Amino acid sequence: MATFLFLIPPGAKSGDEKARIIRDRFSWIAFVLPVIWLLWHRAWLAAALAFAVQALGAAISDHPVFGLAGLGIYLATSLIVALEGPAMVVAGLERSGWTVDAVVSADDRATAEEIYYMETPAGEAEMRDSVSLPASETSARRHAPMLGLVGFKEGR
Repeated sequence: MATFLFLIPPGAKSGDEKARIIRDRFSWIAFVLPVIWLLWHRAWLAAALAFAVQALGAAISDHPVFGLAGLGIYLATSLIVALEGPAMVVAGLERSGWTVDAVVSADDRATAEEIYYMETPAGEAEMRDSVSLPASETSARRHAPMLGLVGFKEGR
């Protein structure tokens, strides 16, 4: 199961339609095309830094002695962006005033959206799916059905 972070813009209410969804996992697209991936997610400063480091790695790779070091720099930059890219995007959005509204664990994006936007009818108690957290800290809207191993608190 993957973890999806739902971020809402400043002044928006919980469950807003303008929520941005970030999947917190290793990204193959970010590994293959790190600068383009960062630009797609509007991480301008990180994209400029990744481009500069990868250009340095490419320039060093032409040197007869340090050729493998340049390739290593290039691949290490790609690996760091692929592993930490989603965290960098979330940090940038939080600096812009966005807040993490929910953390949802689901098999795919469609299921995560369904869980996030699920409404509980007025007057009915919310379903409790997670057994690892106290009942006061869980809700069906914020958590996917889980095996009881790990639960997520709001805002993490």
